[in-house]
Amino acid sequence: MGIVSAVGGEWRSPGGGRFERYLQADVSMHPGFSGGLLIDSAGSALGMNTSGLLRAATPTIPAADIQRVTEALLAHGAVSRGYLGITPQPARLPGALEEQLGQATGLLVTYVEPDGPAGAAGVLLGDVITSFDGSPVIGIDDLFAALADSAARSAKLGLIRAGELREVAATIGERGKS
Repeated sequence: MGIVSAVGGEWRSPGGGRFERYLQADVSMHPGFSGGLLIDSAGSALGMNTSGLLRAATPTIPAADIQRVTEALLAHGAVSRGYLGITPQPARLPGALEEQLGQATGLLVTYVEPDGPAGAAGVLLGDVITSFDGSPVIGIDDLFAALADSAARSAKLGLIRAGELREVAATIGERGKS
């Protein structure tokens, strides 16, 4: 029947896409299906149902997000996303640094693209990213959120290197562009 069964705040897809809010309807779709419009009782579009974003869930992409992406595609031919050129993985911080920073985890850099934005900024293999422009980075979703609207601008990355806190300035690249 298309009854809205869950509404939540902003969320991110596993690929880093930002959504204004979480909507879920009682719609059953085949895996990978997208395109069914969800409308309210007045005939206004609420969004597009999809099973292509999450496994075992069929969220509705809100109409405002579809509009935002459409405008970006029409204006620029793509949706701009920030890019650092690293491969991170979650890492637990040592007790003293956990206490000092007020966070238990950061992102261990396991690969740095030599000519990428992070490499140019001096980020090294083994550094642990703890903040992006002063906001804590405790998991990969935090980094995706920070990079989502950050292409082609400068940002300060808080790092732990050899047990010491550091800060480097990086010019964020744009995913898909050199």
